[in-house]
Amino acid sequence: MIFVNSPLMQDKIIDLLNNYNEDGVTFEFVEKQGMKLRFKTSSDDPEAAAKLAKSAIKGQDWGTAIFFQAAAE
Repeated sequence: MIFVNSPLMQDKIIDLLNNYNEDGVTFEFVEKQGMKLRFKTSSDDPEAAAKLAKSAIKGQDWGTAIFFQAAAE
């Protein structure tokens, strides 16, 4: 399980990660608690999955302009 904290672009983050599928790693949105978005991941290593999520978000044109945090739970 990973989480992404972001006050902005939450819908875009959810859409991006729900449609992410690289090297067999996928994410599934679970719930939103305030600005915390929680995702299940198919990865056996949640720390590595959080890094992939962070990289995917930063790879978007809107992702470089927002403040967010991604980490394993």
